[in-house]
Amino acid sequence: MNGTQDGSQHESDGEFYAQLLRAYFNSANDAIFVLCNELKFLSCNRRMESWLGVAESDLTRHNCRRPITDLVGNADTAILFERAVRDVLDGEAQHFECLLEPPGASQRWVEINMTRVDVEAGEMVIAVARDVTERREQMARIFYQSTHDSLTGLPNRASLQDYLETHNAQDGPLAVLAIDVPRFRDVNEALGHNLADEVLKAITDGLEDIARQYRDTRVFRLAGDQFVIVSKGVAAECWKEISGSVQHWLAMPLKQSGIELTLGSKIGVSLYPSHVSRPGELVQAAEAALHAAKRDAATGMEMYYPELLASGGERLVLLNDLRQAIEDKSIEVYLQPIVPLHGQGLVRLEALARWNHPGRGMVSPEHFIALAESSGQILALTWLVIGRALAQAAPLLHEQRIESVSINLSPYCLLDAGFTMKFATMIASYGIEPMSVMLEITESIAMSERMQQYTVLSLRELGVELSIDDFGTGHSSLSKLRQLPVTELKIDRSFVTNMLNDENDEAIVIATIQLAHSMGLDIVAEGIEDAEVLQRLSELNCDYAQGRHICDALPIERLREWLDTKKRPGRVA
Repeated sequence: MNGTQDGSQHESDGEFYAQLLRAYFNSANDAIFVLCNELKFLSCNRRMESWLGVAESDLTRHNCRRPITDLVGNADTAILFERAVRDVLDGEAQHFECLLEPPGASQRWVEINMTRVDVEAGEMVIAVARDVTERREQMARIFYQSTHDSLTGLPNRASLQDYLETHNAQDGPLAVLAIDVPRFRDVNEALGHNLADEVLKAITDGLEDIARQYRDTRVFRLAGDQFVIVSKGVAAECWKEISGSVQHWLAMPLKQSGIELTLGSKIGVSLYPSHVSRPGELVQAAEAALHAAKRDAATGMEMYYPELLASGGERLVLLNDLRQAIEDKSIEVYLQPIVPLHGQGLVRLEALARWNHPGRGMVSPEHFIALAESSGQILALTWLVIGRALAQAAPLLHEQRIESVSINLSPYCLLDAGFTMKFATMIASYGIEPMSVMLEITESIAMSERMQQYTVLSLRELGVELSIDDFGTGHSSLSKLRQLPVTELKIDRSFVTNMLNDENDEAIVIATIQLAHSMGLDIVAEGIEDAEVLQRLSELNCDYAQGRHICDALPIERLREWLDTKKRPGRVA
């Protein structure tokens, strides 16, 4: 009797623990399943049922069992399962990830661990699977973000380098076009970041439209306003056509938020295997060519040649030399006269930085000023130029031999909220009246509400005169122009130099003079190279003239001599 009771108790306990184990089995967050050596189901929990969209009873029904390879819905996953089960039965535990795409359930990525179990009934494979779909999606997002530009969605520099380095010689030639949009910085400064972002997206759309016209051609964004187009195989031989399309498109007016912009382009080109021995070197070569294209105003495109990379190393040397020159105060300031064309007033002067490098001779101002801006040295350079210009001009102002001195300002100075106070202290130290100083700013900076918010208005309130330099090259709104606290416009030399041979240039000069006078502003023409242009400007009622034909920029001693030779200072003979 006792034995019978003990047996019943054991059976009851066994049933209880079996139910308990089954409950745990079914409540697990992971999918658990058991396969035989034929990959057919012996058991599975509810998680696996839901993943496959098939009940366990149907998966394990006698004579109806189907191998898991028939249920996963993905050919690659089926092959993985076959290999994994075979290896597990050979005694090697397996760990792998695969994609489940069963016909009756959702798609998901799963991570699976498999082991072999030997029982009296034979060998079995026990598998535990975890849903890693969210993790993979997160990793995919992280990978995408690390390889793509967040604003435009274009693949970035890291993606570009990887694309090039995985290129094989048998894949054919490569052409890389490094593209810079020269006037985008002006757009950014003048119109703000939001509109600038929209312009970048529009540029992206245009470049992608061009790339779609050629097979195996892709667009990448490096940074800021720099893009790269890569063409492979047959398309690489079309680099001239692609480059021409880019130049033509970026030369066309771009309408954005009611504003018409002309951006322009500079392009550097490198080819594999013509220019470099390894595809991974193409970007460096194209960027070196781009730097050369940006230095040469006569062309918008430059092909790579080996000496350019050497000049890239020289750039670093020159950068260090410039830093030392600023620290040593060996940057000089020359003064160029700005003369009145109709006898009124005295000569004005413009202060221009000059760098006489001990080993290279005179370095182009455009070169070293751009170098200072790109390397963060422009503030130190600007304050050095301001100090020297004021020191040289102060005696001439006190002697009433000149009317004023003009100094160019970088946008980086105008973003400094303390600039006006420091400048006021400096001119006071030389005993100079604020109205005797003319600060020249570019058209895009003058139009920028952000710049006005910081410094432009406070400088005008100080009493300093403000001039818009290179007028006509930007995108001024007449309504905004009327509100600007400026007293002078300077016509860009690109319109003045050839105005007698180009009707369009002369029309721009005439319109600018009339515009300035209608607004009560003085007008200055710069870049005058001959007497005929000077005479024509006088006939057009231009107020002031500046250029080599009148007098080149001179060191202070020679400038004083030039002033001494003028019978009537400030009047053109």
